[in-house]
Amino acid sequence: MLPYFDILNHLDHARFCSGQELAKFFGVTRATIHNCILRIEAMGIAVEKIRGKGYRLLWPLDLLNDELICSKLSKEVRDKLFQIDIQKQVNSTNDCIAKFELPSNDHFSVMLAEMQTAGKGRRGKVWQSPYAANLYMSLLWSLQKPLSEIGALSPLLAISIVRALEDLDVSGLGLKWPNDIYCHNQKLAGLLIECSGEMNSQTKLIVGIGVNVYMPQQENIHIDQQWTDIITHTSNQSITRNEVAASILNHVVLELNLFDRAASNSLIDDWGRWDIMKDKPVVLHSTNEDIFGTARGIDQFGHLLLETSQGLQAISAGDVSLRACA
Repeated sequence: MLPYFDILNHLDHARFCSGQELAKFFGVTRATIHNCILRIEAMGIAVEKIRGKGYRLLWPLDLLNDELICSKLSKEVRDKLFQIDIQKQVNSTNDCIAKFELPSNDHFSVMLAEMQTAGKGRRGKVWQSPYAANLYMSLLWSLQKPLSEIGALSPLLAISIVRALEDLDVSGLGLKWPNDIYCHNQKLAGLLIECSGEMNSQTKLIVGIGVNVYMPQQENIHIDQQWTDIITHTSNQSITRNEVAASILNHVVLELNLFDRAASNSLIDDWGRWDIMKDKPVVLHSTNEDIFGTARGIDQFGHLLLETSQGLQAISAGDVSLRACA
């Protein structure tokens, strides 16, 4: 059977390709071309179809390229890169990079994918991952701190992603505990941190990062919250996913290196600058109960400070979800 990726790579944004032209080029029937177009659309790619003209992409494909990404990394970050791997399709970049060789101290590996079939979000949720539309990236790092000391890492890395997006002229950014990045009160990006190791030894750290860059509108039916994408909120309409990946790596890798060497002295103030829940009534959903209170920022360990009728509580991330009260 004809790989639908072949047809996808043949389609153009600037001109239409007729079904007859495609069938002749690939030596298949027009019915096969039609079925492949349906498969391409199911991947989240917008295809314009006009009778008598054929097919064309509504958006040009913005494919990932390791050389372009590396060319935009700072020398300090590039020197710490152990390997970079880009795949067309994976189940989850976090799951795939977990099989990589663990880099030596102060170095990292990175995996990116054009599409995930089982992208992972927090609390077992699926991260929607249409082809060549957004950024799906995971980093592998050998953290010299033990598991017992990494509670503040999640909000620290969320802050570093906000700074990376500000460098790309994205406006209206905010943070929601523990590590969600919002833009004009809509979800823009998120983190999924997975780690393993002994409580008092080094930690194998995987940082999964998902960023909406050009999210197709048809993905609305799969997402249970308000979302947005970079292209909607940046003055740079020619921005590429390679630029987004490089900017995030430049900030996240330096933050990981700093965190490995010392605790952050500015976490509370930095988080407070972008905290969209500060001083708002919220509800904290967990497996066993809902806790109502007022969000009062975070402490130096990355815990949520929640003011309740029982007083001020420090809540660790764990398997909980924070929502504003209606």
